[in-house]
Amino acid sequence: MKFWVMSLAMLVLSACSAVPDELAVAENTTLVSYETALQQPEQAVGKTARWGGLIASVRNTDDGTIIEVVHFELTNWGRPVVTGESNGRFRAKLDGFVDPMVYKEGRSVTFTGAVQQPEEGKIDEYRYLFPVLDVTGKFLWKERQERDTQVDYSSLWYRHHYFAPPYRIYYPVPVRPAPPQSGGSENNQGNEN
Repeated sequence: MKFWVMSLAMLVLSACSAVPDELAVAENTTLVSYETALQQPEQAVGKTARWGGLIASVRNTDDGTIIEVVHFELTNWGRPVVTGESNGRFRAKLDGFVDPMVYKEGRSVTFTGAVQQPEEGKIDEYRYLFPVLDVTGKFLWKERQERDTQVDYSSLWYRHHYFAPPYRIYYPVPVRPAPPQSGGSENNQGNEN
């Protein structure tokens, strides 16, 4: 019995924190943080990383695709947690073509790969040093639907229909205009003369 309970517990716990197969790395692999690659790039080059965020731009070239990503911290399962502040941006380099209509600006994405030498570039007119990730795995997250949350501030007593005061519901009734009078008053005036 203990075996089954332990097996079930391990299955549930592993399912809660498992990253998608596309983002999995070998066991005991130490992942380089984005901050380390930004502040100490020489120590991060060649090491494995898992970074994610929101897509800022997609550029396809003859050599492959470069996706510029606004970096955000990741959850245990690898999804970016979009907040009001970002640590910066990075470039993800992929082999082959990536359709910009699928990898649209603003979509959440996570990459795994090897950290490369940083590249100098521009964000508008600002000169920026981009950490670079040579991508071996990618995962485009489904868009989340915004929920319209409404709070009912009425008294708990009145929230249930059974206890609610009786309201009379009035339904609109269409009113038809009266037909126009057809010449009756004009004919009477003509007879009086």
